[in-house]
Amino acid sequence: MNVEITGRHVVITPAIETYVLKRLRKLTKIFGDNISFHVIIDVEKDRHTAEILLKSKLLDLTCKGETGDMYTSIVRAVEKLESQALRHKSKIIETKRHRAKVKSVAEKSGTRSAPRTGRRNNGILEEEAHKKPMGVEEALLELGQSEYPFVVFRNVDSGAVNVLYRRKDGSLGLIHA
Repeated sequence: MNVEITGRHVVITPAIETYVLKRLRKLTKIFGDNISFHVIIDVEKDRHTAEILLKSKLLDLTCKGETGDMYTSIVRAVEKLESQALRHKSKIIETKRHRAKVKSVAEKSGTRSAPRTGRRNNGILEEEAHKKPMGVEEALLELGQSEYPFVVFRNVDSGAVNVLYRRKDGSLGLIHA
C-alpha cells in the first residue's frame, strides 16, 4: 500500500497522517496491498475537504468528503471510496459467476458457445455457431437456456434451417427456411 498525503492551506501533522493510514487500511482488505492512494487535504475558511484518489490494477476511483471537521471529512471520503470499491468488486464477481454459469450450461447441453468473429465495417457484429442438428423439442430447451430471444438450428427431420423465436406476447414462433 502506497499512500501520498498532500495538504493545501494546511500542515499535515503526524496525527492526521496516522488517522488517514488507519482509515485506508480497511481498503486493503478489498483490493490487497498492491494499491496506491493520493490523499489531498484542503482547508478554506470553515470547509475542510478530503479528496482520495485510489489507483489499482483493476480500477481508478476518486471520492471527496467535505464537512466542517477534518477528521469527519476523511471518514466520509473513505466511506464513499469503500462503497464504490465494493460496488465495483461485486460487479466483477457477478460477471465471473455469469460467465461460469453460461459455460457450465453450454457444457451440459453439449454445445459450444458462439465465438465472436469481429465487426464488419457497417457495425454489424458477426457470430458463428457450429451446432449439431436437433429436433424442435431440443431447440426449445436450447431457447430456454440461451441469452438470445431466438435459436437457429438445422432440423433433424427435414434437414432445413429453422428459427425458433420468442414473440413479444410470450408465445413461440417457428420459421421454416
